[in-house]
Amino acid sequence: MKRANRLSLVLIVLLVICQVYGLGGDMVKASAATVLPPQNLRVPALAYDEKSIVLVWEKPENYSNIVNYNVYMNGKLVGNANESNHSLAKTNIDNFYRDASNSAAQKITMHNYTATNLKANTVYTFTVRAVDKDGKESPDSIRVKQSTTAIPKIFNVVDYGAVGDGVTSNTKAIQAAIDACTPGGKVLIPAGIFKTGAIWLKGDMTFEIGKDSTLLATENADEYPYHYLLYDYSTDERFYSLINAHTYDYGSIKNIRIVGEGTIDGNGWIQDGFDKEDSSLPVYLPAKNSSKDNVLDPNHALNIGILAKTSIEKAMAMNKMNFKAVYPRRPSMITLRGVTNVYYGGFTAVNPANHTLINLNCNNVTVNGVIMKTYDANNGDGIEFAHGNGLTVFNTFFDTGDDCMNFAAGQGAAGQKEESTKNAWIFNNYFRQGHGAIVTGSHTAAWTENILAEDNVINHTDTGLRSKTNNATGGGARNILFRDNALKDIKLQAFIFTSAYSDPNAVVEFEPASAPGRFKDMTIKNCTVDTTGAPAIEVAGVSNGFHENINFENVKFYNVKPTKIDYLKNSSFSKVTFDNKTPNPWVITNSIGLSFDKDTTATPVTTDASVGPVWSDKSTLLADAIEESSVTLKWTGAKDNVAVAAYRIWNENSVAATVSGNTSIHKVTGLAPALSYDFKVEASDATGNWTLSGPSLKVVTKGVKDNVPPVVPEGKEIVKSVKVGTTWVNIAWKPATDLYGIKQYAIYENDKLVTVVAGNTSAYNVTGLVPGTNYLFNVKAVDASGNETVYGLRLEVTTKPGYDTGAPKWLANSKITSSNVTNTSVTLNWPMAVDDKQVVGYRIFQDGKPIKNDTEFTLINTAYTVEGNAFTVIGLAPNTTYTFKVEAGDTAGKWTGTGPSIRVTTKK
Repeated sequence: MKRANRLSLVLIVLLVICQVYGLGGDMVKASAATVLPPQNLRVPALAYDEKSIVLVWEKPENYSNIVNYNVYMNGKLVGNANESNHSLAKTNIDNFYRDASNSAAQKITMHNYTATNLKANTVYTFTVRAVDKDGKESPDSIRVKQSTTAIPKIFNVVDYGAVGDGVTSNTKAIQAAIDACTPGGKVLIPAGIFKTGAIWLKGDMTFEIGKDSTLLATENADEYPYHYLLYDYSTDERFYSLINAHTYDYGSIKNIRIVGEGTIDGNGWIQDGFDKEDSSLPVYLPAKNSSKDNVLDPNHALNIGILAKTSIEKAMAMNKMNFKAVYPRRPSMITLRGVTNVYYGGFTAVNPANHTLINLNCNNVTVNGVIMKTYDANNGDGIEFAHGNGLTVFNTFFDTGDDCMNFAAGQGAAGQKEESTKNAWIFNNYFRQGHGAIVTGSHTAAWTENILAEDNVINHTDTGLRSKTNNATGGGARNILFRDNALKDIKLQAFIFTSAYSDPNAVVEFEPASAPGRFKDMTIKNCTVDTTGAPAIEVAGVSNGFHENINFENVKFYNVKPTKIDYLKNSSFSKVTFDNKTPNPWVITNSIGLSFDKDTTATPVTTDASVGPVWSDKSTLLADAIEESSVTLKWTGAKDNVAVAAYRIWNENSVAATVSGNTSIHKVTGLAPALSYDFKVEASDATGNWTLSGPSLKVVTKGVKDNVPPVVPEGKEIVKSVKVGTTWVNIAWKPATDLYGIKQYAIYENDKLVTVVAGNTSAYNVTGLVPGTNYLFNVKAVDASGNETVYGLRLEVTTKPGYDTGAPKWLANSKITSSNVTNTSVTLNWPMAVDDKQVVGYRIFQDGKPIKNDTEFTLINTAYTVEGNAFTVIGLAPNTTYTFKVEAGDTAGKWTGTGPSIRVTTKK
């Protein structure tokens, strides 16, 4: 199965790249006459138990005539993908296509199947055949063999003291059942309502919320540990989640399944009745976080929250912070960190106090048939996947209070040092309410890449494909294929790619990235969009961060708002059509290198955007009326297929002016006498196609060279620090003055030049600093003639202490040695582990059970067995073999999940 999973990831990457760069078309045409078999049949991570096996497969390269897939088990036909799927997502998909108003919607195909009523501990062989519209089958897919598991040992929480009355706190009882669970076992929440605080899962176990059962989050905030950090460098500590699995020794926890027909209730907010269209869907009051004259809005979180309210109040009391600072710190429903092989299946998630399913640094995650009913719970995102490799989501129903499927990849310079978020396959899902269906960002620092989202129905979300970032975050998303999806009643944009995202509730601070976030190498293909409330396609890049190579192919828009495309380059539109309800669909500015084929809805805007202005070989730039501080420039105009909209006059590497396209003369002012200047003129059309080879001219101004230095301001705060981080400082200064203007400012760090910024700048982020270190900064103003004045105030700043970066590490070949073995005791010795901060101590486990002192061990506290690297175990039985293991922890409570071990036999 591992080999199949690796092959799947490779094929997804190749498929995305082929679609983004237009490869593989000849192969599709060549095979059009035959029914090709499905590709890469496999069992997703942990998608099997003692009585069922789940299959997924990829569509063949030519799939335009495929309508279904037949599934064979041990050589016999056992079902097909369309008729054997009974998930809530499939029910809603079927209802969507039964509606006659959706007859023009993009058709999707199901390509997953669950074999049920199987025998435990038995191997089964599967193949799948594609079926075309004429009923013709393809040859077999590859064969896949998979065994069901043995019947697991059940650890019923009732047997450990849990009471399902909806009132009693069962945190200790449920945790006791988890702790007792043996490898391969199942912890069962039976019928009833079991209230609990934070619980901690471990590897090699299943956690089942049984039929007619509810796992209810207690509103008592004391039952949720504090000090959770989303990232190592995060500055906003939070409460831990209702359900947790946690290690900073990534991969040391493996094989966790969270399944069942029951409900996990986050108890976050007061319910506001049910959805008007579907009475099975709860609606939660949306939180408004504003106040006027210190009077909270009726829908303020402190008025409508349950666990949201109590956790906010506790955080405010603990930290003596205001509401805005503590608001993001509420507990989420499920957070797994550092787990390899995860399966979520079948349960219903409702009413989280914060986010729903968070997966951090987790690899090989499967989400199948989960039902998310979290609308309109504030920040009630569905699935989050960050810094992981391998995610498969299918048969899942999303009705969420925030983004449905969100990909995150960290923030700023620190985030860019982490692993990218990669290799995901999102298919056969139904997206209803939510801010965005498929979302990359806003945390984009380390890049999200290689995502395939196909065969989904997206009906009522705010946006369909939502890509959001900003300059400080950096990174972005790339190699995204969004195909064969039907979108309807989208409240805002169907597709948005924006560099202007900001979260008014965010309080985290981080070192800004060196380059702005951006989105590139994406393909949107074979989709329909019926009705939007905002631009059908919105691109909002920035001048130093164009979004690039975003290609639309065979996308049909009905009853949508016109596009709004700004700062997009090298992108194409093929067979992109708008109905007559959008007569002028294209609004394009500041964009370069766009192409539109003959089958795309054409307007004068697409004509203009397709071809940029050109200069004649005889074009010239001339100077007239050269003065001490100005020069008048004249040029012969450029030509364009529609019209030249603007000219940009460059003074060396900066823009001196932008003028109308019907102008061919401009007076450049603000120059200094007796200096040489290099001017150049470039032309643009209305859509933003700028020339790069316009005429140029060198000019020397008249007069005597200026020798008067700039005048800098005086006072206590002429240079100040605005924000101070661990590795960065934002400094600001009051502007200097000069007879002919300030050309630039030089920034010095401990008397060494850091950078030079333009004269119209009055702030700068100094980055790459050492945590906990004292620095002296000063600023120098420089005019165009080179006259300099140093500001009289030197700014002294100490950066914040560095953050902890993960669990301790064991050196290669670390081993435990034993000595002084008696019939009742043994002395253990081991080499010291290393940590970027400090190893606080070591935990010793005897046959899997901790040797504790007075404090219980948790995955997040600093309790240990011994501080040093030796320990004598007593109270042993004679002539008995024991297994001992050692784990190391640091001052931040981060523990190794791995560690050296030894088997020792006591004397007789």
